[in-house]
Amino acid sequence: MHIISTKQMQQKIGEISANIDQKAYIITNHGKGKMVILPYFDGCDEWIEDYIEDYEMMKNKDKLQKELKESLDSGIGKIRI
Repeated sequence: MHIISTKQMQQKIGEISANIDQKAYIITNHGKGKMVILPYFDGCDEWIEDYIEDYEMMKNKDKLQKELKESLDSGIGKIRI
């Protein structure tokens, strides 16, 4: 895994695409990770979908925790199955 800046990515996009099957990249902007460039292979779509789902949950972590706490605090519901 190589860490490079967005500027380096823009300057070396040809090199990156030529060797993406051998290296993966974390792209940073002002020292903070912003994206990942990974090699693609047939069948990895499900893994990517799982990653995106995890990303969205982490991005909305505070909101999800607040909703869960409100749900728990409201007590047991009246619906019986």
